[in-house]
Amino acid sequence: MTVKIVVQKFGGTSVNTRELREKAALKVQETQKEGFSPVVVVSAMGRKGAPYATDTLISLAREEFSNLDPRDLDLLLSCGEIISAVVMSQTLRRMGMKSVAFSGAQAGIITDNHFGDASILRVEPDRIKKYLDKGYVVVVAGFQGATEEGEITTLGRGGSDTTAVVLGIYLQADYVDIFTDVNGVFTADPRIVPEAQILQGLTYTEAAEMIQQGAKVIHHKAMNLAREYRIPLRVRSLSDEGKGTLICDISTLTKEGLRILSQEEPVYSIAYRRGLAQVRVNLGDSENGELKIFQSLAQEGISIDLVSLFPEGTAFVVDETVGSKVEEILRREGFEVNLTLPCAKVSLVGSDMADRPGVVAQLVEALKDANIEILQTGDSHITISCLVKSQDMERAIQVLHHKFRLEKAC
Repeated sequence: MTVKIVVQKFGGTSVNTRELREKAALKVQETQKEGFSPVVVVSAMGRKGAPYATDTLISLAREEFSNLDPRDLDLLLSCGEIISAVVMSQTLRRMGMKSVAFSGAQAGIITDNHFGDASILRVEPDRIKKYLDKGYVVVVAGFQGATEEGEITTLGRGGSDTTAVVLGIYLQADYVDIFTDVNGVFTADPRIVPEAQILQGLTYTEAAEMIQQGAKVIHHKAMNLAREYRIPLRVRSLSDEGKGTLICDISTLTKEGLRILSQEEPVYSIAYRRGLAQVRVNLGDSENGELKIFQSLAQEGISIDLVSLFPEGTAFVVDETVGSKVEEILRREGFEVNLTLPCAKVSLVGSDMADRPGVVAQLVEALKDANIEILQTGDSHITISCLVKSQDMERAIQVLHHKFRLEKAC
């Protein structure tokens, strides 16, 4: 008999207290009752400040040792997820389920030896399958694996999402559930726009673009893997009885009876990214000035966004944390530089923007009516982005959400 599998990933805020772990366990129990064999992936409990959170362990190491060996740091950081896996497994047992906890290595996750940001080479899932066949819930510590030689590694930011999706691929899971602190993916951040609506279904391309523009849906590495291997994702919440947002291909959305938003709506979501700085550079009489600017930044490993070129100069966006460094580099090259910060990028995510007249006009009209200055714009096939001052970001999202009637789009 073929075992139907669902991989369920619970983030740090979903397993931080006994009450939350019991809520998570109820979701696992519901999945069993639906006829699936659950494989649970957990992050370290809590966020920075919580005793076993990854950021807390990093702070502990770096406050004590300024040059901790990367191998030893990974060994330390792996402890947070292992503690979480054991505690979650015991919670499941207390609620009457058979359960076993695995480290990443015990789960068969084999990585390269790039400590701190290892890539998964393969998964050897036989041990997991053996316990699933016996009716166990297998709880796997996310964010980690081991090299061929048995050295413990961590997978970098978003590593638990990656663990869940990769296990879903190798176990041929029906779904990978990502449990977060919201009920699914929304038309906008519901903390900013209370009337934002849940998007019941998204294609991989739609979800990936939202993530690219700053939406906190799932880590981009995990999203890319899910899209490549066509593993359906469900973004869900512990506090909601629904199935959240299903991310899959168009054919699966159609079978589920869900709308294909990109075929119907010019705009179906608003994403944002905080903590940016706008850099404006006057080229003066510099020959090949643009080339010199971008080469200088590339050599320093600095990523740029929203590039605009003018006869007299250029404007682009960088992370706020490197704004001063960029200014210093370019002044050293002899350029006149103006820095504006803090800024935020607000992006309309939709479809066929170039073929839908009037979207830009509506964006400009809405922000002008709200007295919000647009510092810069950029667009792609399915997004239109504008840069605003950070103080105006939330109001910009609210007025654009209302302008495009997204509260009625779902």
